[in-house]
Amino acid sequence: MFGASPPPSPTSDRGVHAVSRALFTCYVNRPLIRFDRSPAEVRHVGVSSEWNNFEFWLRNNQLRLEGLLRLSDGLPEKIRMVIRERLSSVHSGWTNWYLETGQYKRAREAVSRAARLDLSFNLAAKWLLMWTSPQLALRTVQRRQKRGKDSFTV
Repeated sequence: MFGASPPPSPTSDRGVHAVSRALFTCYVNRPLIRFDRSPAEVRHVGVSSEWNNFEFWLRNNQLRLEGLLRLSDGLPEKIRMVIRERLSSVHSGWTNWYLETGQYKRAREAVSRAARLDLSFNLAAKWLLMWTSPQLALRTVQRRQKRGKDSFTV
């Protein structure tokens, strides 16, 4: 009774409180946050439902990346290159979207902008398909989406 008491077990109430005091944490008997795990289409209502719209997402990313590119004049070339690569992916996504909606002229313009920003082998193949056979390009994009690849990329 008057001697040194054994240290509290970390699993006992006294031990949990001792550990929380030592680690500057708070012990609570129940969760403080509930996560909404429902699909985004159900969870987003009103104005936030626009984020489910692929066209809105592309437009928002294009405006953001174009603004970053304009502001990046004094930044290192590697950073500007990353911005151009991502902006090229957005324009490639526009190409896919225009293909799916039957707007072949706008799809050609978008793939040309993407190629000017960051030319890769896949983008060059998409550009060639767009100018020779847009229907084949559309089938290729649809097949790629079925396989689970991101449709906004090349």
